[in-house]
Amino acid sequence: MSIDKEKYVSKIVNASPLNLVIINFEIIFDYLEESKKYKDDDKNFDFYVFKARQFLSELRGNLNMKYEISYELLTLYNYVDKMLAYYLFSKDDKDLEQAISILQKLMSGFVDIEEEEKDKTPIMENTDKVYAGLTYGKNGQLNEFIDTKINKGFKA
Repeated sequence: MSIDKEKYVSKIVNASPLNLVIINFEIIFDYLEESKKYKDDDKNFDFYVFKARQFLSELRGNLNMKYEISYELLTLYNYVDKMLAYYLFSKDDKDLEQAISILQKLMSGFVDIEEEEKDKTPIMENTDKVYAGLTYGKNGQLNEFIDTKINKGFKA
């Protein structure tokens, strides 16, 4: 199996919710790319297409249906899943390419949104960073760390 799980683990640990959606798309593309290599090996081919469909199902399952756009995304995700089901049985690249094309367009939209979010400046600057944590020392003692930096709020 050539999917680099460690790469995704490190990405997921530091990801925002929007970034998790993008990572989900990347994983789908990786599994579909692997499926192309195993068209003659039914067991591996089925595995990779199945995994791609599972991650597509994750995207579908995490839609917030109180927003109208979610219904449009659901329709597209269902259509892509149908194309992947056809691909699973036909092994026809036309079905796969149609699914990938739609997914790439959707992913590029999420990437554009992520870029816009990066450009937004925070409402408050020069604020303290919050560090939270508890550690246990010898004899079960609880140790806390409090950062006492005084500079808070807006720059004057």
